[in-house]
Amino acid sequence: MGEQEILYDKEDGVAIITLNRPDKLNAVTDDMLVLMGDILNEATVDDEVRAIIVTGNGRTFCAGTDVNVGVARDQTAERSTQQRQPKQFDLPPTSLPRWQFTHIPKPTIAAVNGATVGIGAEWTVQCDFRIASEKARFGWVFPLRGLCPDTGAGPYMLPQIVGMSNAMELLYTGEIIDAQKAMEIGLVSAVVPPEELMTAAKELAARLTRGAPLALKKIKEMAYGSFDWSIGAHQAENAKRFNEASMSEDAKEGVSSFLEKRPPIWKNK
Repeated sequence: MGEQEILYDKEDGVAIITLNRPDKLNAVTDDMLVLMGDILNEATVDDEVRAIIVTGNGRTFCAGTDVNVGVARDQTAERSTQQRQPKQFDLPPTSLPRWQFTHIPKPTIAAVNGATVGIGAEWTVQCDFRIASEKARFGWVFPLRGLCPDTGAGPYMLPQIVGMSNAMELLYTGEIIDAQKAMEIGLVSAVVPPEELMTAAKELAARLTRGAPLALKKIKEMAYGSFDWSIGAHQAENAKRFNEASMSEDAKEGVSSFLEKRPPIWKNK
């Protein structure tokens, strides 16, 4: 994609999305929000893509919103991007907001190469997993700018990931924590040397995508849907998806490959 501010590549069934404004510390503009939506849309509908990794180019993951283009951004572009995204998730309208990463029916990994604050930190908690370079830093600096988190993912997702007290400390203070602290509170699942970051992320992606794509989609729907559903609704939704998965070609292939002692060949059907 040449000089685009977000790069998109595919490698062995993994989409790699790279924030590419290193001279601006990968600070996000409105145009980048639209471009990110388009790229995620493309990766979502591409059956060759089994998992998605997002990372940053240069010494930061993301320095948040580019304040040079204004803090009170016009949200029209973002909303129009969300409306263009295919409805891959069968969730009720009252469920999670259509954050750019949570509603992708595939495993998502944030490979955090350096400091990430503001919307960059928000994007990381929208992903299923976070792997940090030893140089990574995380900060919800919004209150220090007189703001609340812009996407709302931090206040909603952080308590689920690190517990309420740890989440509120990060959200109240705006303090920036290092990779080891992030590991201690459970914000990241691994801390690796910078040169090993992408290898670790790709290895995790390979592990996560051994199962059938259709089954993974339904599992993710259930996991994120559970934030909103009652236990009764959750059981009903689970039964619906279990029956659908059981009737799929991939389920038949899963049994056949097990009995024949061979790797499965998934069709996503």
